[in-house]
Amino acid sequence: MANVFDIAAYITNYIEVDQLKLQKLLFYTQAVSLVRFNKPAFSSAIEAWDYGPVIPEVYTKIRRYKTPLKIKYATKESIDACIIEAADMVIKYYGEMDGIELMQLTHSEQPWRNAYKKGRNTEITNRAIKAYYKTIFIFDENE
Repeated sequence: MANVFDIAAYITNYIEVDQLKLQKLLFYTQAVSLVRFNKPAFSSAIEAWDYGPVIPEVYTKIRRYKTPLKIKYATKESIDACIIEAADMVIKYYGEMDGIELMQLTHSEQPWRNAYKKGRNTEITNRAIKAYYKTIFIFDENE
């Protein structure tokens, strides 16, 4: 499991993102990792906020950064190869979408909707993420 800030740094070093887009890409990285590798990419909590899934500790730390965000991290080697693969898949599939499009997408999906119905800032559990996305994400076993 990687530090969420290392994953954020990895993403920001490959594509331009703002806070909104980064949050959604981190969320989808968690989802891919849970479904494809049966392990979380990071241990930080994800909550259902008004604008979709948010990792509060990331939001708090980088909310004043200018966009496009560029976050520095120690080394690429600080992230497990599986997590890099999950992030790469997310960048490839979702990277062209902007933050608003990603927000709208997450708003249409069960993990955010179900958590948000319980109340703003409710945690979106890894169990809920995996249960939903295992029906959405299809991975070729030969990959």
